[in-house]
Amino acid sequence: MTAIITIADKFRNIFQRFSRFGTWFLEHQRRNLIAIFSLFILIAFSTTVMVNITPRPSNLPSTDLNTPVSFGTLNKTASLTKSVFNKNNGVLELHYTISDGSVSDQDLVDISKIKFTAMTDHGGNQVTGRVVPTSNNTLVVQFKNLSHNFNAVTLTAHDKSINTATVEAPSSVVADSSSAKKTNANGNTASGKFIINRDKVSKSNSLTFTTQKELEVSESEAKIAAQQKLISKNTNAIIEYQKAIDQQQASIKKYQKRLAQSDDSDTQTSIDNARDAITQIRTQISDAQKNIQRAKTNISQYQKTKKQVQEGKTLLPKPTDL
Repeated sequence: MTAIITIADKFRNIFQRFSRFGTWFLEHQRRNLIAIFSLFILIAFSTTVMVNITPRPSNLPSTDLNTPVSFGTLNKTASLTKSVFNKNNGVLELHYTISDGSVSDQDLVDISKIKFTAMTDHGGNQVTGRVVPTSNNTLVVQFKNLSHNFNAVTLTAHDKSINTATVEAPSSVVADSSSAKKTNANGNTASGKFIINRDKVSKSNSLTFTTQKELEVSESEAKIAAQQKLISKNTNAIIEYQKAIDQQQASIKKYQKRLAQSDDSDTQTSIDNARDAITQIRTQISDAQKNIQRAKTNISQYQKTKKQVQEGKTLLPKPTDL
């Protein structure tokens, strides 16, 4: 009974406090309504400022590294291989590899025909950019004075090479009318769009707005390192292939001993299969040796190119502003 009375007293006290608050609110109604309205205005204003000033990543997904993106009408693709940003000086460096699916040797691309356009989201008013060819199939897009709070950079690759399949030469007015529809139907080229979000790029406090010469030398060194890695992998593969041949030869000896004791057709089949496997493995060894030789030839060429660039000789187009 005492507990019930205690609970009733608590509810009575709460009701009395609420009543006093209601009375106080009505007595100061004008001032309280102004305060509430001012609070709402302050919240709305703060939210607007935060949305417009506070950096945020783009709401579009960032393009993954080493993902070929088609552009133009001639089967070309561009892959973003590296993205680095230095927030201290606003330098953003984007490395691209261009491939031509219409030719067997994809390293041979007319890099002078590859153009880029760019758009920045919260990039700042002083940002500038340029496209720097670094080899026959690679280039670097550089930005400087980019705001450290930029949200995203959108780049679009363009192929300025002429595709004769899209050029119309109508033989009559009627043919011209029908070809116009065909041209509109075929006019949609691959977009070649790349989105680089601020939260997806690598960070570097030592990155600077380097010269084309430095970028070319760096590209040659990267290609040499990649070829050396290729040689190492093929060399290890040859070692493993040789071990596999030794295993097959050991199996053949066991099968031959078994065959000498009994005329078993299955044993002879196993011997034949092992010999076929050895033949296939030797073909794989030959292919790996060719890969090594090709890589050594490439290294020699890249070293020659590197030396020429260091001596101030280059056949690449000059950088172009975005």
